[in-house]
Amino acid sequence: MFPGPSALGYAPSIGERRAHRRRPMDEQAQLIIPSEYMTLPCRVVNFSDGGAGIECDVLPRAATGIKLVMKDGRVFDGVTAWYEDGQLGLNFRAGASPK
Repeated sequence: MFPGPSALGYAPSIGERRAHRRRPMDEQAQLIIPSEYMTLPCRVVNFSDGGAGIECDVLPRAATGIKLVMKDGRVFDGVTAWYEDGQLGLNFRAGASPK
């Protein structure tokens, strides 16, 4: 069993604060956590210009640097932002564009 969201540094959500419109999707991807030397399979459930919502089996701590690798090869740099209802939220770094 995983520790709860507050043990990982995530605060309870306080409503919608997204600056970019989310698009629902269902796509397999890879979540790379460089500080842990880990690559995990994940499923992207929503995506926007500013971030993504994913589901994966491991929950990194809040503000952990990540790379999200889409199956078409695009890579997005970002940080973990929130965890709620089985989904992990990612914020892409400002000015980050797919590589």
